[in-house]
Amino acid sequence: MKYRYLSILLATVLCLVFLGSCSKAQNTDRTLDGYIGDYSYSDPAVCMVYEPVEDEFDDNGNPFYGIQYRKVTDLDGLLVSGNTLLLYFYSSMDSRSGAITAAVEDIAQLYNGKMHVIMLDGMEYRELLEKYDIKAVPEFVLIRPGKADSVFDSVSYGYWTVNDVIIWLQDNGIA
Repeated sequence: MKYRYLSILLATVLCLVFLGSCSKAQNTDRTLDGYIGDYSYSDPAVCMVYEPVEDEFDDNGNPFYGIQYRKVTDLDGLLVSGNTLLLYFYSSMDSRSGAITAAVEDIAQLYNGKMHVIMLDGMEYRELLEKYDIKAVPEFVLIRPGKADSVFDSVSYGYWTVNDVIIWLQDNGIA
């Protein structure tokens, strides 16, 4: 009987230690600290962050929220950080990318807290285009911890909408 209580106590302690370490890991997976910096609308790598808009408040003093562009300061570290990432490749040489980027901001807001949207200029990040065998931009790559990276493959669609991207994200487990 004495050993039974001891076993239960030991199992309880181990479970608490395990659950405590898991919750700490989950908290750090979602952080961007150390990977992003100041606001930037011109850097070739930015993270679309849904956060309070600086110095903008409603009539009750509550901050307005919106997508802010933050410079990615450590892309290599971010790519292996364990965060769920949606890489959005665009071309700074293509004037049509503005409309798509606006729709991607909607995706960043919709999936706030579930993944981080990283906007990368394909002209600057050719090695990543090659790594994912991307033939044309705009293109999307989903990076999830413990799973194979997934490419949207926009070229195969011919014509696609943001709803197609959202369905693809859902098919890949991003709810």
